[in-house]
Amino acid sequence: MAGGIDVHAEFNGGEPQRLKVRCFGVTLRGLKDQLNEFNQGVNPRDTRRVKYVRYKRSTLDEGRVLFTWVELTNDENVKSMFWEHNMF
Repeated sequence: MAGGIDVHAEFNGGEPQRLKVRCFGVTLRGLKDQLNEFNQGVNPRDTRRVKYVRYKRSTLDEGRVLFTWVELTNDENVKSMFWEHNMF
């Protein structure tokens, strides 16, 4: 898929699933739709919809890599997440 990146998504505390998501021009709603579509393919009986999306943001602190959870709340957050991913 052009413009896609490999990610690991965890749905409702389950095992992480590897998938590729579109990252260019995507909105928060579009990202949630991609995740819902993937989850329906993996877990067809699961009728729940994605309510929120979080990602692990990496930072460097005195030579150590630290991770913090960041919740995506708008389209600018989504753009920033993919920009950071491309830079890292």
